[in-house]
Amino acid sequence: MAMLKQLDRSATVAFCPLSPSLMAAGTVAGAIDMSFSTNSVLEVFTLDFASGDVAPPLSGSVSVPERFCRIAWGNKPSDSSNLPYGIIAGGLADGSICLWNPAAITDGSGHNPILTRMPKHTGAVKGVEFNSFSPNLLASGAADGELCIWDVANPSQPSLYPALKGPAAAAGVTTPPEITYIGWNKKVQHILASTQVDGSTVVWDLKKQRPVITLKDPNSQRRCSVLQWNPDVATQLVVASDDDRSPTLQMWDLRNSMSPVKEFVGHTKGVLGMSWCPQDHSLLLSCSKDNRTICWDVNTTDVVCELPSGVHWNFDVQWSPTVPGIFSTSSFDGKVAVCNVLACTSSGAPVETFNADFTGSTTTVGDIKPLKRPPTWLRRPSGVCFGFGGRLVSFVNHPQQITDPMSGQTRPVDTGSISVTQVVTEHQLVEHSESFENAIAGRDRAALQEFCTSKAAAAGAAGAQDVAETWTFMGVLFEEDARRCVGTKEASIVGRCWRLVMVGCNMPCSHFCLFIAAGLGQLCT
Repeated sequence: MAMLKQLDRSATVAFCPLSPSLMAAGTVAGAIDMSFSTNSVLEVFTLDFASGDVAPPLSGSVSVPERFCRIAWGNKPSDSSNLPYGIIAGGLADGSICLWNPAAITDGSGHNPILTRMPKHTGAVKGVEFNSFSPNLLASGAADGELCIWDVANPSQPSLYPALKGPAAAAGVTTPPEITYIGWNKKVQHILASTQVDGSTVVWDLKKQRPVITLKDPNSQRRCSVLQWNPDVATQLVVASDDDRSPTLQMWDLRNSMSPVKEFVGHTKGVLGMSWCPQDHSLLLSCSKDNRTICWDVNTTDVVCELPSGVHWNFDVQWSPTVPGIFSTSSFDGKVAVCNVLACTSSGAPVETFNADFTGSTTTVGDIKPLKRPPTWLRRPSGVCFGFGGRLVSFVNHPQQITDPMSGQTRPVDTGSISVTQVVTEHQLVEHSESFENAIAGRDRAALQEFCTSKAAAAGAAGAQDVAETWTFMGVLFEEDARRCVGTKEASIVGRCWRLVMVGCNMPCSHFCLFIAAGLGQLCT
């Protein structure tokens, strides 16, 4: 089953980047539960995947004055020992931004977990994100069209940089378009992008304090809902629209702003959420108003897998930054699910049925197919295998950045190397074998006689006189007048041959046979 944990609430979710077991959920704006409660709360849950309980235990909660439009969990700023779990930032529906200390929420000490409240915007804050390079930088964008950059190095007294004015403000438009999403570039620290309801995506340069490029599809007047930067290519980003007339995901390259590079076609209604996998950069999640949550292969634009559909559509998806393959989904039917992408292999069609109490349930009918390819975290980084003759074969895979000479684009490529080595466990046996093979290689009498003499000397030094005499007799076979030498000692030949046989039983079979053949060959010449 794809679902591992589930919460019964309509909330937007953020995972802790410093602990794999913590997840924050804030009551989402624009949704009412069955109790018609208008309260808003920020909750922190503990995810124990070893436990069989579906509902994760609540670690702590705090009341919030307004409901959440967006939530983000950032790393702790520098020199912040009192923030072991970082900072939680929430963009609220009243235009304010709140910062919380998650450690104060979970420890149960009773300390006020809220760090500050920043009432800057005049509309719902739909874009909030921390900078991955500088955790003290927080970007926010709202319905008033303003884009703000905050410095939260001192969370109790954050400082605000001058607000960024978009192309509409520069053109003299009194009411700038609403900002629906913002995202920091994953490669360049000072680059930021925002999507707007007029269908444009604006890329900002914080060093110049102005927009540097505006992307807009000339073939459609669709409004943009969400964007994601490519973690590998600094100039690429994927933009989606919640307009049912244009439900595709478009990948843009800033080096060619005239039209998108590729499109991901699969959804039949507007896209509400996207998330790029931090462990495998070829996987991209998207959820739409057609009740489908799809995992895409960015390189081929194919569907890798799909989450079984629910009664209502998911409005947000988030990958876990610490646990590979784990992601969350938030739906308007009051469900927050934590799922495993390896179990999202359903290829059937969703069928909705109505029960006797007029409640609906959705089941997936069809065959189950495995993933088309293994994710990066399941691939073998290295391997080893023994072969014949003491040979050991090993391989190592490692990613490498390769620049295309035609386009100048840098992309990651998995490269590997194979090595074959000789493993020696008994060095003395190898030395004896090599010396024997060198002695018989050229059928040289002097080399064979010298070999026998050295063996006889070694056996004599060890106190094995019988073995020494046998090696001495074998050395006689390789004399120039071996037949005469043997003939003068006919009485001892039989006894020595028997000794040779007895000693040969303790010798390797190949060595004994070769010596007998060599000796007989010398006697017959």
